[in-house]
Amino acid sequence: MSIKDLGKKLQYYLNDLLIRNPLWQIMFLVFLSAVLIIAAMVLVKGHMITRRGEAAETEFWWSFTRLMDQGTFIDDDEYDTRAKTVGVMITLSGIMILSLLIGILSSKINEQLEKLKKGRSAILEKNHYLVCGNGDRLYEVTRELIKARKDERLGNKRSIVMFSGSSREEMEELMTQRAGRKSVKQVLCRSGEVKDIDALRLVGFDKSSGFVIIGENDESVLKTLIAVSALCETDKTVGVCEIRNRSMQKVAESAYGNVCCVPVREVVMRLLVQICRQPGLSAVYKELLSFDGNEFYLCSERKGTGLPMKDIYLRQSGGVVAGIQKNGKVHLNPSSDVVYEEGDKLLILSEHHDSFRLLPVTRKPGSVLIHEPEPVKKLFRMLVFSGYSRNFGPMLGLLNDYSEEGAEITVAGSLPAAEGQKCVNEELLTNCNVTYLSMDRTVPEEVKSLNPEKFNSIMVLSGKQIGDTDEKADFECIVTLLIIKRIREDAGNNWNGTVVAEIRNPRNRKLATAAEIDDFVISNEVCSMIMAQLVRQKDLGPVYKEIFTPAGSEIYLRCGSQYTRGSFYDLEIQGRRRGEIVLGWLTGRGNKAKVTLNPSRNKIMPESKNIKIIAIAER
Repeated sequence: MSIKDLGKKLQYYLNDLLIRNPLWQIMFLVFLSAVLIIAAMVLVKGHMITRRGEAAETEFWWSFTRLMDQGTFIDDDEYDTRAKTVGVMITLSGIMILSLLIGILSSKINEQLEKLKKGRSAILEKNHYLVCGNGDRLYEVTRELIKARKDERLGNKRSIVMFSGSSREEMEELMTQRAGRKSVKQVLCRSGEVKDIDALRLVGFDKSSGFVIIGENDESVLKTLIAVSALCETDKTVGVCEIRNRSMQKVAESAYGNVCCVPVREVVMRLLVQICRQPGLSAVYKELLSFDGNEFYLCSERKGTGLPMKDIYLRQSGGVVAGIQKNGKVHLNPSSDVVYEEGDKLLILSEHHDSFRLLPVTRKPGSVLIHEPEPVKKLFRMLVFSGYSRNFGPMLGLLNDYSEEGAEITVAGSLPAAEGQKCVNEELLTNCNVTYLSMDRTVPEEVKSLNPEKFNSIMVLSGKQIGDTDEKADFECIVTLLIIKRIREDAGNNWNGTVVAEIRNPRNRKLATAAEIDDFVISNEVCSMIMAQLVRQKDLGPVYKEIFTPAGSEIYLRCGSQYTRGSFYDLEIQGRRRGEIVLGWLTGRGNKAKVTLNPSRNKIMPESKNIKIIAIAER
């Protein structure tokens, strides 16, 4: 091997060594300093005598001080020329070495700070809640968990961790926009690939109380769930994930046993169908699902053991008993004869999980006049603007269940007519006749040609095609609503239908309000609220499933005229005699709707022509 090749090889290994670890860089500077000190000692040996003939300090100390302290060479004019020259050279070398040392330390500190900014450091928290994934729902779920944290006692507040592919700075900035600067201080943000096991290990899934997985598609969600299952030795930690295809639920459960799947599109469709029958219902659901105000809790109540539900209804205080859990199964609006036994739990609507109690003495119900409930209107002619959505089939099935025989549904979408009709034909519809029309819903002339004023109900979906953003889907939806608004104004008294819509992004709420529609659903917000509720109380899953299903009990808005005006306690008595559970009332319409749930038992129902009583009842 030639000297040139040997030099290149040594340089290669030296460069590789120095790049690997800053410690080697510092060791190299120490070695270089030692070489310079030894060289200086050799060069000045025998020249350390001053002009006055006095011996100076040792060669080592003389060389060391000039290398480390650049001010010591000012007395070198007493030495001969050789000593002065060596002193200047070693001082200049010392300046370079100290500069390199400062640069190495500064670079390492900046590297660590940059790592912290990106959110790549490990989490040491325990019993925390994790929100993992990408997209708008990541921030909506986190915001709801922050609200829930306010009810926790000081010292027992659980930390909240966000894990996403975005940088820590970007996550904190978006969180500040959604929930305010104070809320950001309650969240630990970490960055990494959500499908990478090594990256997921940083946030401590195995030590968390629960986690929520958000994803743009089922493939991404399932990959993350499989990675999480590899990190957790047991499935003790509660998991919640969103899915779009119902068939993926069993796959998700096989990947991680203790997971609750939320079919996000199906939930939105079910809610849209309910609010098109009962406009104003979205405000009720927002109050029920959010951690602001009142929400559902499953609580044990020893004082109620052995009592029938009719006695519990009369003794309740601080909350409303909406159901009972027996043998792990939740029953909404149970019969008054059902007995509360040891091991059972009550489904309570209350502001806090510990605010409900049973009074020791049963209150006597007053004498009130009972009005027969008016049936909720059935849909007969419906118009659905589906956009590019291909998943409107389940919604048609729900509309079919709620409709009279012979009802007509017109689906106006952006898909080719043959493809859209194929989606329609996949559903077995017994009550409805469905027609699919291909059109551009952002063109006023095409929308007007459908004669919207002739329909009982109009539903506008924020359907999007692959690759579209939520903003683009919302834009098309809002344009359609504005076109319908103009047609509605021109129709005047000839307009008898209701208009409901789906909006994906909560930030577009005010734009949807400008269209003056009867009601709308913020899909990202609703699904995020449900996932946040389930990660804290997984047992509530069957409750939401029954509420959103046509079979069994669901939430109704009863006309105020169906109840005799009185205190909330009087309304509860009337509701029980009709087989319903009264939760509160709704005043106002549209953007001015105000929901009052679980008011004081002595509070008198407001006197208003448009007031609605909120009740849980069977269809």
